[in-house]
Amino acid sequence: MSSIDSKKIKDEIHNHKEWFVNRLKKYVEVESPTDDIIQNRKLLHSIADDFRELGFDVEWKESVLSAGQLVCILNSVESEHDQLMIGHADTVWPVGTMEQMPWSMDENVIRGPGVYDMKAGIVMMQLAVKVANELDIKPFLRPVVMITSDEETGSKDSWNEIEEIAKSVKRVLVPEPSMGLDGKIKTERKGSGRYHITVKGREAHSGVEPEKGVSAIVEMAHIIRKLDELNDYNQGISLNVGLITGGKAVNIVPGECSIEVDLRYLNHSDGEEINKSIKRLETELAGASITVEGGLRRPPLVKNDRNQNLWELAQTCAEELDLKIEEGLSGGGSDGSITSQFTATLDGMGAVGEGAHSPSEKILLNETLDRAALLTALLLADDVG
Repeated sequence: MSSIDSKKIKDEIHNHKEWFVNRLKKYVEVESPTDDIIQNRKLLHSIADDFRELGFDVEWKESVLSAGQLVCILNSVESEHDQLMIGHADTVWPVGTMEQMPWSMDENVIRGPGVYDMKAGIVMMQLAVKVANELDIKPFLRPVVMITSDEETGSKDSWNEIEEIAKSVKRVLVPEPSMGLDGKIKTERKGSGRYHITVKGREAHSGVEPEKGVSAIVEMAHIIRKLDELNDYNQGISLNVGLITGGKAVNIVPGECSIEVDLRYLNHSDGEEINKSIKRLETELAGASITVEGGLRRPPLVKNDRNQNLWELAQTCAEELDLKIEEGLSGGGSDGSITSQFTATLDGMGAVGEGAHSPSEKILLNETLDRAALLTALLLADDVG
């Protein structure tokens, strides 16, 4: 792609600033927490109509477990091979959040629930295709877009569909939010695991016959200590006991205690070893028993050759757009972690901002439009990466 084409792309993207803002506001104002299927379907209807307007054939893969997934194909592009842009419509914010955290725009800053993670990314996909159409530039690879509605809770319902599409495409661009105000692109993501661990002991009156009891809480304290010893921050391994419940009353030796554990790791082998260690946990107190449920969830997104080639292609496109980009490691997962197992994937291609999952969520408009220009350039690049 020539520098003249790149300048046209960047200028045309910024010429659509008002269009971008209006489309983003429409999506943000439809609150869409993952577990509210009705609200998510309402948003997916709007998104589907907007992709059809851009010339996509849209298939809605409905489900009773989630609001389903949209698969949009730009059949006007004739190509033997496809490329995928993937994102999610669901957010972590419950219905009613807009009352305390309304849409607002103050010069270059836009705020609102889900604006950063990742409704801006959905609009960026549409803007990339819209600008390519208006400039009459045909992508070398046929664009396919997938919009899911359960990413924030682990993509259980959409996982198989994501895998199938990933196996069939040459590359995947993921407009999940970039990293912070520097807008780093995510060339690595940690893998994750989630566990529910239950310890059962024996209840007894803590004053009359405490010796007849077996404290599930004391045993769980031993378990938590063992979990803590598995942490190795230098190797990117972290375990967090985020929730704990147990006991009935202060004067009863507790007969049951449970915890929720979050695991993050950098490479497959570490994840597998830690998973085995957690599954092998044993009790220390006589009369206590342990049950471990759960396991590894999203795999890590790693710096393999195909992902690195795509990152290098992004750097080339950025140079032609007169943009500077950097790469980074994210501790969180995304659907890019799934696609990366099968094809070249570049994640964090979305909005520049900060505050995902927090009341400070925001994007920087002009910087996000620059990133939309980069997404467009990559979409049009004839190098597979």
